[in-house]
Amino acid sequence: MQQQPAKQQHELAQINNTPTFAELAKNQLMHKYGMTVQEWAIYDAEISIGLLKLRTAFPTQTRNYNDKEHDMLITLWLEIFVAIEPGIFHEAIMRFIATDRKGFFPSPGQVMGIVEDIKTEREWQAEEERAEAEAIRWQQIQQRIDNGENCSTCKFCEHRDTPQKLGSAKTEVQLYCQNSDSFKYEGQYGHGTVATILCEHYEKKLAD
Repeated sequence: MQQQPAKQQHELAQINNTPTFAELAKNQLMHKYGMTVQEWAIYDAEISIGLLKLRTAFPTQTRNYNDKEHDMLITLWLEIFVAIEPGIFHEAIMRFIATDRKGFFPSPGQVMGIVEDIKTEREWQAEEERAEAEAIRWQQIQQRIDNGENCSTCKFCEHRDTPQKLGSAKTEVQLYCQNSDSFKYEGQYGHGTVATILCEHYEKKLAD
């Protein structure tokens, strides 16, 4: 068998070592978003699986694609959805498949619209959960206050006889927080604090 000339062998080797379009796009995206090889593998698998599900649900749309066209399809979707959390992308694909009544392979823009809807829903849900948690926290604080946990029973609060008005002989007991970590801290100065607010540093005052 006749061997190829050295020059021809060198040219073939260069062609074989030339990065494909998909490889170039991968390297650019990994560099742009600071992805590790492992992170890229997870992301690439998520997009590829999503597209495979779409091709299964809409088989006629990409049936005649050659290998290069399939690579271009995946690369395009990778570039568009690179900043989207994989779980959201998967949910968007499944929503489209479940609700579509036209039978056409979706454009990236159609799926992105569903992605944005999901993100909005999640943000609203997270906000509701935060508001609910905050309401519960304040209910718990109020319950503690009602049960006698307040500045007047806290070991960090100093009780002082303080003039009711400047120069007045009449006094009243004022509370002065001595815990510098508390938002109620007054030390030796200030106008005194009230007992109906409870801070996170409360510790019950031991009986004299």
